[in-house]
Amino acid sequence: MSIEICIINPYASAISNEKIKLCAQKILNKNSSIFISDKNFQEDYYDLHSETINVSKLLNAVETNNSSDAFIVISFEDIGVDTIRKITTKPIIGLGEATFYTANMIANKFSIITNLSQSHEALKNNLIKYDMEHKCVSINSIEVPVLDMDTMSKSNLNKLDNEIQRTITEDNPEAIIVTSPGCLNLSKNLSKKFNIPIIEGVTAATALIENFVKLDLQIKKFVPKPSRTFGIPI
Repeated sequence: MSIEICIINPYASAISNEKIKLCAQKILNKNSSIFISDKNFQEDYYDLHSETINVSKLLNAVETNNSSDAFIVISFEDIGVDTIRKITTKPIIGLGEATFYTANMIANKFSIITNLSQSHEALKNNLIKYDMEHKCVSINSIEVPVLDMDTMSKSNLNKLDNEIQRTITEDNPEAIIVTSPGCLNLSKNLSKKFNIPIIEGVTAATALIENFVKLDLQIKKFVPKPSRTFGIPI
């Protein structure tokens, strides 16, 4: 079965797109493929307010795509996912939702380590929406911009190492979600180093969405009948 998964990256850069694509391909079936646009959406993402109103380019990326079988939005805040589900029957998932459900299946409690603390409000709201706020024991940040993680500098890696160690010591989670998309090799190394599952979003989302397509699970569209009342009923 040939499956094409479209990856929409609001933080698009040449480096991040290539890293994310390679990450997803490592766990895909050999007959499946990845399509990732080279268009840059970064200018439309600033904060929680922006993410709730600037989704037009994300919508357009789905509406104009006639070849892909499913979509992944590279956003741990799940930017635009609910809105996009209203315009397509094809499966779509964000990194936040994918990692939350993955963590829920392998751990009784989990922690989240984000790049920036400005994302915490959106993540907390989504945890409540997905009924998982009781499973998440902590959300902390290393305060490193998403695009800066493309370089994987020694300083950034030390910040992540230190935060994982602190999280394990103080919060005692059974799994940790790291919101740096595409860091598959790093997450595997950190899992071995700290002896705890480290969940990376791109692979979690790819694994889930590919199986949704294989199961032919599409989004059900409910079209309400129009209600038209003429005059006053007698």
